[in-house]
Amino acid sequence: MNTAIKVIHTLKAAGFEAYIVGGAVRDLLLGKTPHDVDVASSALPQQVKALFDRTVDTGIDHGTVLVLLDGVGIEVTTFRTESSYSDNRRPDSVEFVLSLEEDLRRRDFTINAMAMTEDLKIIDPFGGKEDLKNKVIRAVGDPDERFEEDALRMLRAIRFSGQLDFIIDMKTLLSIRRHARLIRFIAVERLKSEIDKIFVNPSMQKSMAYLKDSVLTRFLPVGGLFEVDWIPYHTDGNPTYGWLYLLQQQKRQFTDIKDYRFSNEEKRLIEKSLELTALNTWDQWTFYKYTLKQLEMASHVTGKKKDLAAIKQQLPIQSRSELAVDGWDLIEWSGAKSGPWLKVWIEKIERLIVYGILKNDKELIKDWFEDEYHSHT
Repeated sequence: MNTAIKVIHTLKAAGFEAYIVGGAVRDLLLGKTPHDVDVASSALPQQVKALFDRTVDTGIDHGTVLVLLDGVGIEVTTFRTESSYSDNRRPDSVEFVLSLEEDLRRRDFTINAMAMTEDLKIIDPFGGKEDLKNKVIRAVGDPDERFEEDALRMLRAIRFSGQLDFIIDMKTLLSIRRHARLIRFIAVERLKSEIDKIFVNPSMQKSMAYLKDSVLTRFLPVGGLFEVDWIPYHTDGNPTYGWLYLLQQQKRQFTDIKDYRFSNEEKRLIEKSLELTALNTWDQWTFYKYTLKQLEMASHVTGKKKDLAAIKQQLPIQSRSELAVDGWDLIEWSGAKSGPWLKVWIEKIERLIVYGILKNDKELIKDWFEDEYHSHT
């Protein structure tokens, strides 16, 4: 916050208007510490760049310059208005304006359309403070226009309901219902980003109820999967858990949600955690073969209450790399050539050690292997 105020002072000293805007103002009025503080100014991007030693052109075509000061990055965006959104995703063009109010008018909801001066005076042309007080999410101006400009705003309204534990204004909600079909034109990466945020919200059950009530589930990819009983759901702070929960609750597989384009890491975490939820019992081999994160995810969704980290830590080995022997040892002891048989015997040894039947000692493993191998060949 202090750095943003320094940026504002510099801009104002040069003759420009500058204000803290958006979510930072909302969070401050709610008594929360803002994560990101953005500044809106009458200065054009090149004028901003000329005033500060270190800047990054993060979105200069749309009027945004990142100012680096005191080890902090503050985004400074020129007052702007936007043209029509012919693809319901992004403005066809951006026009810089001199009016703060005109800039605030283009924003999504009244609670995000406030500005603040460097001396903490609130500028609130659309009633955002009142809506914050009443815990209401209301579109700025005509909700039909706001959602036709950017259809993702409908899902953002749903997300904010759970993030802030607010209700959605009825006029705004009815507009979402009328325009729900437009969500089909939004890139799945943007959809997933909002849904991920919903899954970690403290009151996400409210968001999921609105998601169904707004009929957005009819038009989202595999939207029907979101219509599950979310009452038992308790976030663990990881959005991937939400995706696991809806699949596990409906006995579905990862392929049912693959259209949302998960990272390889997310995909493996969900798939492996799903495998775990299907197991009736977890033994030493289970704790050995699955990562702690996979075990925690599956435990959270199934209600298995165990000290997973302690159990896993007590295993004789944590990975194959800790085995006292390797394939070359088996080749030497057997006199055989390398081949698929090696993998089979390594896993046999691995299992015996994990179950505590055989100690992870090279000489003991050698004695066991020579007896077993020669009796099977």
